[in-house]
Amino acid sequence: MGPIQTSMKKVDFLIIGQGIAGTLLAHDLLEKEYSIAIIDKNFRASASRVAAGIINPVGMKRCIPSFNVHNFLPKAIERYQELEKKLGTSFFHLKPILRLFSNEEVKHQWQVKYSNTDMQEYIQAFHKAKHSSPLKDDFGSASISPSGYLDTNVFLDSSRAYFKTTCNLLEEEFDFSAFITENNTYKDIEAKTIIFCEGFRVMHNPLFSKLPITPTKGEVLTIRIPEVDHFDSIISKGVYILPLGNHFYTVGATYNHTDFTDELTREGQEFLRTKLQEILEVDFEVVTSEAGVRPTVKDRRFLIGLHPKYDRIGVFNGLGTRGVLQGPLLSYDFSVFLTQPKHDVQNAENQRIRRFLS
Repeated sequence: MGPIQTSMKKVDFLIIGQGIAGTLLAHDLLEKEYSIAIIDKNFRASASRVAAGIINPVGMKRCIPSFNVHNFLPKAIERYQELEKKLGTSFFHLKPILRLFSNEEVKHQWQVKYSNTDMQEYIQAFHKAKHSSPLKDDFGSASISPSGYLDTNVFLDSSRAYFKTTCNLLEEEFDFSAFITENNTYKDIEAKTIIFCEGFRVMHNPLFSKLPITPTKGEVLTIRIPEVDHFDSIISKGVYILPLGNHFYTVGATYNHTDFTDELTREGQEFLRTKLQEILEVDFEVVTSEAGVRPTVKDRRFLIGLHPKYDRIGVFNGLGTRGVLQGPLLSYDFSVFLTQPKHDVQNAENQRIRRFLS
């Protein structure tokens, strides 16, 4: 009796990784009625799981609109609201950002930029000092809107539950020894196209190890402020304080370019506590601490496209610190690119994707 033959599961797309990038792309492809399979292991150091998911249209240091925000922001708001309805879950919250000024010079710079640029679209008001009593607000502040945050864990978990009912989801780490590049087969799955959405772990991917990923580890805190139930805004001053309700807040983040583990560091934790003491007039309690590694790129450009040798193998990565803001539009553009005949890169809708691999 010969060996038992196992039938191959054939899909249009195999997506590796179900972080923000992989999740958005999976939704887009499914809505275009393509069959997909997903391979994902819930790594503890996943940046998507640790990220606060803040959507901020303004570069805080220089008081300028963030890159291409006039395209990214409307798409992000529209897409997350669509996905809330699709999944029957609440995870996207519009909320203004209150930017506290650290001194008179910074305040003056923001006022000048506001007067000389188109920042009135995003800066809704300037406030005098002592605008909010629980805060050390000695130099005034500015309110930024539209802005908000994505509850990334609720988004990823509700999407994961949805994917389990609509496609094949394997909860395991991708094993390159079981992958045959010539025919795009992985174990018993044969895919027309495979897209790697691995986050910073793409640097260990033998197919894409030469990509210019420069990972950045970030640490965050969950704190409780007994005297303050909630703020009406997300607070920003060197770090962000994101109100969760019922006296709880997320605080972050740090930037570490050398340590890519999920271990907390004394330096990172002390930095966050020091920043909190510079912002809050009231006491706080640290409840939990977490760390994650972001797939950042030195020139802050996205890593999106197909492998130069294998035209049925691609990557969707490098979204970095603004991945929640930029991801919906980039995913839409990439899904269009992937489903056009012969991957028509000249399609006008795809001109916003700045780096196709070649």
